[in-house]
Amino acid sequence: MKKRIPLPLGIPAALAVTFLLLPLAGVLAHAPWSSLPSRLASHEVTQALTLSLLVSGWALLIALLLGVPLAWLLARTEFPGKSLVRCLVMLPMVLPPTVAGVALLQAYGRHGILGPALASYDITLPFSTAGAVMASAFVAMPFLVISLEGSLAGLHPRYEETATSLGAAPLRVFRTITLPMVLPGLIAGAALSWARALGEFGATITFAGNLPGTTQTLPLQVYLLLQDDPEGATAVSLLLLAIATAILISLRGSWLNPQTPTKTGRGRGAGEGPARGVKPYVRPSAGHTTRGPATAAHTAAPEGPPRPPGPAPTPHPLRTTVTGAVEATLNAPAGTTIAVVGPNGAGKTTLLRTLLGLTTRATATTLTLGTEDASHAPPHHRRIAWVPQDGALFPHLTALANTAYGLRAQGTPRAEAHREARQWLDRLGVGALAHHRPGRLSGGQAAARPRLLLLDEPLAALDQSTRTHVRHTLRTHLADFPGVCLLVTHDPVEAVSLASHVLVLENGRTVQYATPTDLTRRPRSPWVARMLGRNAWPGRTTADGDGTVLLDDGARLTTAEPPPAATTGLAVVPPEAVSLHTTRPTGSPRNIWQGKVREITAQGGRLRVLVEGTDGAPETVAEITPSAAADLALAEGTPVWASIKATEAAFIPL
Repeated sequence: MKKRIPLPLGIPAALAVTFLLLPLAGVLAHAPWSSLPSRLASHEVTQALTLSLLVSGWALLIALLLGVPLAWLLARTEFPGKSLVRCLVMLPMVLPPTVAGVALLQAYGRHGILGPALASYDITLPFSTAGAVMASAFVAMPFLVISLEGSLAGLHPRYEETATSLGAAPLRVFRTITLPMVLPGLIAGAALSWARALGEFGATITFAGNLPGTTQTLPLQVYLLLQDDPEGATAVSLLLLAIATAILISLRGSWLNPQTPTKTGRGRGAGEGPARGVKPYVRPSAGHTTRGPATAAHTAAPEGPPRPPGPAPTPHPLRTTVTGAVEATLNAPAGTTIAVVGPNGAGKTTLLRTLLGLTTRATATTLTLGTEDASHAPPHHRRIAWVPQDGALFPHLTALANTAYGLRAQGTPRAEAHREARQWLDRLGVGALAHHRPGRLSGGQAAARPRLLLLDEPLAALDQSTRTHVRHTLRTHLADFPGVCLLVTHDPVEAVSLASHVLVLENGRTVQYATPTDLTRRPRSPWVARMLGRNAWPGRTTADGDGTVLLDDGARLTTAEPPPAATTGLAVVPPEAVSLHTTRPTGSPRNIWQGKVREITAQGGRLRVLVEGTDGAPETVAEITPSAAADLALAEGTPVWASIKATEAAFIPL
């Protein structure tokens, strides 16, 4: 349903449209339509038009050669004086054109800053065609730089980083990823820059003069005709108006509003189509690996035809030490899957980017993959496959081209890479979507012979039922991977079911590295315990070793097995061991706290009740049945008593 235009806004908006339209309507109304062809075909006009096209063409070329690198630096790098440089770029857009001409005279004129040096080489810019080109380029280049900088800034670096991790050299990344994805912004900027150069008047007449056949462009021809032939000036103005209108029409839609994928990865059309999927890892023959696109409906499909025979893949164990914003040491044999968990901001993604060589916040001082130390290798030579959080499918490439990208980046011939990519798309059941773009499917790219696999929350976008099927498929594929896989996840089920070891990071430091079983039995931080669904309170045992734990918030907890005396650690209680009462309980429980219900959430067929402690009691999570909650008439704000038996409380020294 469309909104009605508010009257207080509609009236001034209509006046604005009228204000802009009336002058243009005046040109159309007073154009000499009967003599228009002859006037536009006159020698003076055709000469000025030819010169205008020549000058604006050269001005555009200068803008491209100088403006594209400048736009890239402004969008992608930080350097001293960046704000000043951006101000200088925009200055010609707001300067009066005649002031721009005076400035050019003071720079390149006979007595200007560079004038004498240019004169020594017999180069004269003022009052020459070259001067007209300089004047047009000076006022037109900002349009290209600003437009392209916006497109480059809107292009999330993960696309280029993903291409780099797939083995593409920097020049190939720019040619195959960066340039195609910012092409709408580049074309828009180039068109606007050319149009501005074509219509330049003030800087040209001030710096280059008004010499017929040398510097007299169409705008100057209009100025000259206006003195003696107003109808002729209107005719030429109509020609310039038609050219400008044609440029704007050609730039409508996506050219003026390029749908460059941003941090969310959602360009126009993203998420449309049959389903949303994941990036499962599969092992093709001949030692290649492919993460092929798969829709949610197909990721749980059977494994497909047996793998063709081939040489056994070379195992690649991982040994690495990371320092800096993240501190971690890993020594894992080939075939190990390590779940990387931790709170937001713990450094999980930074760890992966460090191994890829894509960040300076931390450094992999050693990175041995198999028998080779890759710590000093550039990212595109490390042979590390990476699936970022939102997939980073290249939106301008088809599913087939996405899947074959890593093989092509490593030098595999196009026909062979596409043939192998097609085999694995067919194997995953999505061969029919090979020529669709990412707006119609979800997936990943191919990585040629990776030695390390990094998955950053690969299942996060899936619903619960689909995630279960995909988890099973992913587990099957990971079992065949001859290297080590690091899997970043916030899902404890993924961590326990997919990984043989779990690495816990907090504040960039390793808190625990253990098997899922050891992690479940003996969590070594409150965050880990809560991730596993347990209550965890830091505290310290008393000096007499009687089983009493003094919690950091002031409460006391009694355990059945006396822990070591005067030891700092973590008191852990499973939520199902917490009983709730509406009156103070009597009997065997030795730990009784008072509080009030803050939140009630469903957990499968049970309810998890968050109790906010009062009088120094800790925050406690209890897990009860819906019938028990109904009997207690629990609701948010209900006063309750929580009780815990000493036999259900454990103390883990840290």
